[in-house]
Amino acid sequence: MLSNAAERFRAWCIQSETGGALWRFRFAFTALWLTYDLADLIFHGTASILFGSDAHGLFTLQLLLIGAQFLVLANMGARLACFLCFTLRLAEAKFFFGLNDFYYYCAMMLLLSSVSLEGPGQPAKVWPRSALLAQMAWMYFATALLKLNPDWLSGGHLFVRQAYLAGGQGWPYPGFYTACCLNLGAASALAKLGVLAEFTMAILLTMKRWPRLTLALGFSIHLFAALALNVWFFGASMVLGTYFLLPRSSTEPT
Repeated sequence: MLSNAAERFRAWCIQSETGGALWRFRFAFTALWLTYDLADLIFHGTASILFGSDAHGLFTLQLLLIGAQFLVLANMGARLACFLCFTLRLAEAKFFFGLNDFYYYCAMMLLLSSVSLEGPGQPAKVWPRSALLAQMAWMYFATALLKLNPDWLSGGHLFVRQAYLAGGQGWPYPGFYTACCLNLGAASALAKLGVLAEFTMAILLTMKRWPRLTLALGFSIHLFAALALNVWFFGASMVLGTYFLLPRSSTEPT
């Protein structure tokens, strides 16, 4: 039994497919984060809270990251450029801002650095695509697991965030939605529904079936997170991964 399992694993490791899905995801993922880095650099987002040598160091790091991502988009030494993106973002997370979004980016870019693709029609191994989907499934599972605490499940966190965005920042929420989220019982129900949705996404991505249902659920989760929690780029990254990486038909390898 063990020998058969090992043989199937070896066969899966060498299995190939047309690399269009990976190529398109790599391009879209890099373009999205390049947009973030350019906006952050131009409008002095994260740099606004740093001073002196720290601000100069972050500025240099951002320039290098932007350059590396342009190399990925231009398909010029893309594997090495992806690894460089991983290294530079890891430095940004370690020395400046230890954001979960940055560590997620690092994990995805490290996996993408293992893929050699000259164009969407070139063959690629199956396992990197599966590994990227597994990483995304783990993100949903871990996020949902971390929310199994009284602060989130009570609706208190969502209640406070909605009050801040609606009252303090003047976000133009519809009246019925504001009334719902500023009711602690309703906020608690929404918080629990969000946990259930994230656990479901983890299961669907692991199964790699029903791509339309999975994409619709993922889009709904991250649209809500963007409007209710002001979380944008991470959610867009996950939706892109779901769209490009999930097999579209039963004939595609998994």
